Amino acid sequence: MNNTRRRVGRISLVLCVAVALALMTVYLASCGSGTTTKKSTTSTTTKLPPGTTKQQATAESTGTGTQAQSTQAQSTQAQSTGSTQAASTTPSASAILAGAQFTIVSATRPNTNQGVISSSARAVPGDYLQVEFKIFNNGVDGLVDLSQYSFRLQGPGIAADTYSDYYGTTGTYGAYVNDNEISATLLDYTNLAPVTVKLKVGEELDKVFVFFDLNPLTNAPNASVTKANTQLVIYKTSGTDYGTQVALPLTGYPD
Repeated sequence: MNNTRRRVGRISLVLCVAVALALMTVYLASCGSGTTTKKSTTSTTTKLPPGTTKQQATAESTGTGTQAQSTQAQSTQAQSTGSTQAASTTPSASAILAGAQFTIVSATRPNTNQGVISSSARAVPGDYLQVEFKIFNNGVDGLVDLSQYSFRLQGPGIAADTYSDYYGTTGTYGAYVNDNEISATLLDYTNLAPVTVKLKVGEELDKVFVFFDLNPLTNAPNASVTKANTQLVIYKTSGTDYGTQVALPLTGYPD
């Protein structure tokens, strides 16, 4: 009887120890799991401002990126528009007369004639107008003979009767046509010689110009001549369409 009680007591003790060990194991496992979860939460969760949900933060971030891209696109468009406007500020006045298309490339107003004289000639200060062309034969009338064209400047500020006093019969930079109109010689930039060539159909000639003295009696500016009230006239002096003319405005060309 006593032996039986002892065996029962030993079994009870073993069971108690086993149960205690099992409980300890469960407790330790629970503690380890909580620690791991806490570390994981800390490493992956972003702290949000008070009252802000994760969805709101994501939406705001996406919206900010889109707005930045939109702003950049608007800036690029504005720059492109500015470049286009800058490129189109100089006009290209053009007209056709007897198969020749004349286009004004530039119309400047220098204060000396040094650009049109030889190195040994005397440079004279004054008020001048220099107009550069390109001339194209569009094939309407066959060959274009440039010796049959007269290049003139017309405007209320031109005193044509004063040019012979300074230039005599030489009309390279201005010769009388009528009260407010003078003519000049078409010149080549490369050698400053008069241009009298013939253009074949489809041929274009550039780097040619006319040079007008706007005030042959003094080196002071001629305030009565402006690009707004003055125009370039091209007149057909002989050949096909003799006596016809076209006028090209000078407004808008920078000095």
